[in-house]
Amino acid sequence: MKRILAGSKVIVTGASSGIGAAVVYELVKEGADVLITARRGERLNEIIAKVQNEYSDYSLTNGMRKIVPVVGDITEGVVRERIIGVAREELGGLDILINNAGVGATSLIEATNRDTLRRILEVNFFALFEMTQLAIPLLKESALLDINKKLKIHPMVVNLSSIVGLRGVPHYGVYGAAKFAVNGLSETMRAEFKKHGIDVLVVCPGTTSSEFFDVLYQSSSAPSMPIHTAVTPEYVASRIVNAMKRGKHKIIPYFQAVILYYLNRFFPRFTDWIMTKYV
Repeated sequence: MKRILAGSKVIVTGASSGIGAAVVYELVKEGADVLITARRGERLNEIIAKVQNEYSDYSLTNGMRKIVPVVGDITEGVVRERIIGVAREELGGLDILINNAGVGATSLIEATNRDTLRRILEVNFFALFEMTQLAIPLLKESALLDINKKLKIHPMVVNLSSIVGLRGVPHYGVYGAAKFAVNGLSETMRAEFKKHGIDVLVVCPGTTSSEFFDVLYQSSSAPSMPIHTAVTPEYVASRIVNAMKRGKHKIIPYFQAVILYYLNRFFPRFTDWIMTKYV
């Protein structure tokens, strides 16, 4: 369903850099009120300063658009509860939850250590699941308000997955498993949330020029994939916001990732053979 983002109340997790930060700027352009959260408070402050410098109508004062920071680790229950509390108190509710926070790892399955397995799943899946659970009451309230006043804001959950959550790739075993879980959970959410008027969008980016490879939790090996050009976080963010406005259910904002997706869908054995070349 079509949605208007101006005036909507949005939470963006993992907002300190990359796709998350780029999405924040896109939402600000649309006129949304945004709660940004990440572990690096200094990065969040930089984003706020840039927004308030470039968009004079953004302030923490009443009657103006808001951009509000919450610093903390999304895997901690007390942080997730604080995020929801601040959204209710400072934004006045919640219309859209963007589960962007994530961390990666590259290693063969036999070389993946126990800490990596648990941390990757904790950040990419468990935190996303529990953050969404906490947000459901506010999203339901948004849906009722939207129906009563016909605001065309429409509540939504946006989950950041990956192309490796659609097709397994060597050296991305645990990261891909977490993102496969996100895809499956998103489909279940879409079915369960439909009766409440809550949409669900899952985003499966390919190679993006962000800090992803600079902050890997474990990096003991990596596939020597064919040369391909990364897209910018700004490109991915613009695709995400456009998909939100148009009510899309899934997007793959990377052309070569789209090819891999359909190649695996129609020629799975051939794709398996290709993947063995990159072990």
